[in-house]
Amino acid sequence: MESRQTRKIAVVGGGVAGIVASYLLQRRFEVSLFEKNDYIGGHTHTVLIDDGPDAGTPVDTGFIVFNEKTYPNFIRFLARLAIEKQKSSMSFSYYDARTGMMYASTNVDTFLAQRRNMLRPSFWMMALAVLRFNQITPKHLEEGKLRGLTLGEFLAGHRFNRYFVEQYLIPICASVWSAPDVRMLDFPMETFARFFLNHGLLSVLNQPQWYVVRGGSHAYVNAFLKTFRGRVFPRTPVTALTRKSGGISLKTTEGSEETFDTVVLACHADEALRMLADPSPDERRLLAAWDYSHNRTVLHHDASFLPPMPKVRASWNYMRMEAVESGSPVMLTYYMNRLQNLATRRQYCVTLNPKKPVPHEAVIREMVYNHPIYTPESLSTQAGISGMNGLRNTYFCGSYLGNGFHEDAVKSAVAVARTFGIEL
Repeated sequence: MESRQTRKIAVVGGGVAGIVASYLLQRRFEVSLFEKNDYIGGHTHTVLIDDGPDAGTPVDTGFIVFNEKTYPNFIRFLARLAIEKQKSSMSFSYYDARTGMMYASTNVDTFLAQRRNMLRPSFWMMALAVLRFNQITPKHLEEGKLRGLTLGEFLAGHRFNRYFVEQYLIPICASVWSAPDVRMLDFPMETFARFFLNHGLLSVLNQPQWYVVRGGSHAYVNAFLKTFRGRVFPRTPVTALTRKSGGISLKTTEGSEETFDTVVLACHADEALRMLADPSPDERRLLAAWDYSHNRTVLHHDASFLPPMPKVRASWNYMRMEAVESGSPVMLTYYMNRLQNLATRRQYCVTLNPKKPVPHEAVIREMVYNHPIYTPESLSTQAGISGMNGLRNTYFCGSYLGNGFHEDAVKSAVAVARTFGIEL
């Protein structure tokens, strides 16, 4: 095979896909890792609190939780690096700032935290619809009845009420995939159902135990960097990749140019397409099908982004301030004290797309994280993109080739390494 003659490999993208690809490929090749940001990790981005009563505390801002059932490759990677995990808790809350209605999934008491909800027919309509949805979705998945349907088509076909859709299902879905509410109705139903079933989200029983990386998720990035024998180029965006008979020319924003035998594009699909100076018709068609949501993310200590009732505060906290139809980005706050078991003086929050100002004195760091948007069109390209691996000595990996999560990125990187005869 052409790839057996490879000596120099460029990995473009320093997220977990690029990290795992580099970690594995270094066993046989000279690997150079290029990253546009000033840090390696991508969505694995731990911030150390600079000052105040909790100075030195590591707080995760992107990738946070995982479990043993649905993250087997990532768990194996952590073991290779001798990284420890610690238990976390997963729960969800909904708060409508317009009406004051709120609930949390933690237990019966938090679900009925507002006792007046017991007198609201709409609340019980929502609760009964949750039970019906959780009952029929696995059955229809098993019978193959979800193929080709979107989430919106499934909900309309089974006449689910708007209270369930707007106050439960869409908030959870938009939170999981960090997507605007209205875009979730276009989500492929079969993919949605399989993901929710595998992650225990269609049952109150058989919930997986969730974990965080002990000491912050940057612990595994730091361990990788200590063991990596190749070159690392942070703050080095790649501007063009030109594939010639003598190799692949890689240009960066600094004007430097270097030739490699092979390139691994461990970045978002839209970024990969922009870098390719000479995309094939298939590369252009398949990669162009992907769109991304751009989520402004703020690490802060303003507890007003959590539900006003302390008992309703959960690990993930969705706040609605606008109608579903507005098309605005999801507003979600991760309660990091709960997720990472932080014993700190302040309450640390990571909020996606805050729709109200965060007081300047409470802001610790601001970032923008991009997430793939799943549609029937984009989903249909996954096999084709993976099938192009090796053509013109170009390989693709990233979370978009799965369900958009850490494990999917790791799995895709492992698949690339496997084509070279290298296993995790």
